Amino acid sequence: MAGPEHHVSYRSSDPLDAEHYMSRSFCEHRLEVYTGRKVSFLHNALKTANGAFNRLEYGAEVEVSAPGFEQFYMLEMPLSGGVRLDFGTSEIISTPGQALLLSPGPRFRSRWHAETRQWMLQIDRVRLEQRIARLTHGASRQTPIFDPVIDLKTAHGKQFVEAFQLLASNVAEGDEPLREGVTDRIIDLILANIPFMNGGTVVPDRLAASPRHVKRVMDAFHARFAERLSMTEIASETGVSERALYEGFQRHYQRTPFEMLTRVRMDEARRLIVDEGVTAGEAARRVGIRHLGRFSASYREIFGVLPSEDRNSRH
Repeated sequence: MAGPEHHVSYRSSDPLDAEHYMSRSFCEHRLEVYTGRKVSFLHNALKTANGAFNRLEYGAEVEVSAPGFEQFYMLEMPLSGGVRLDFGTSEIISTPGQALLLSPGPRFRSRWHAETRQWMLQIDRVRLEQRIARLTHGASRQTPIFDPVIDLKTAHGKQFVEAFQLLASNVAEGDEPLREGVTDRIIDLILANIPFMNGGTVVPDRLAASPRHVKRVMDAFHARFAERLSMTEIASETGVSERALYEGFQRHYQRTPFEMLTRVRMDEARRLIVDEGVTAGEAARRVGIRHLGRFSASYREIFGVLPSEDRNSRH
């Protein structure tokens, strides 16, 4: 991070005071306390012109709701306790060992356990977009929506932890300038390792080149999504073991091959429903999904609406 820095430390036992403070510091908040009438709110931060590294706790079981934020990404890493988060149409859970990366835009509602303490890094949206532009040599991209869950036991997850520990030492020491380049290192870790949605598609993208066998399988999914595809046969056709296939997809997309095939199918199904006006049953049949109830449930989970609602709203 560059630019002027200042340290912040704030405590309060008044929920309304904590709510007002968080609204001023992050984005508009609503805070509801589930146990008692007081909190043990504590916020320590090192702020710069390009974001802030925060340590936050409420000291009570609370629910926080907000309309969303637009100017930054938020990378949250629990030190204790945990948070259940409704983010857009997804429900996700963070615990020690599992971080969350929240992208600009969606509304959110989070429920904090009483003992929850978190490190939270605000990453300026413009800074991340500029880094993408440099890596793609100026290629035009919409603001990416990243896969929110980061497993901290992975190799790149451990690198996130190490970078956060460096930032935390700055906050603890109080007067030490923020280590130059740590936030940029974290941005690079995100771009190199975390899949994201770009534009209208729900099929994750990556800036890093995919392994050859993963790319070949994804090409097969896009070309043959309507077929009954066996992962055992796909692995054999690609010339790798089934285990290597699964490991490649997990490492590159943080999803199984079948989950990625489902995303490809659902993308095509929505195109058929929205652009061609076909029924849900016909769209499911054309993309190779035989169970209509399962199709409708997956459609709603991914797009936030039922197929019939999508069709009616666009025709």
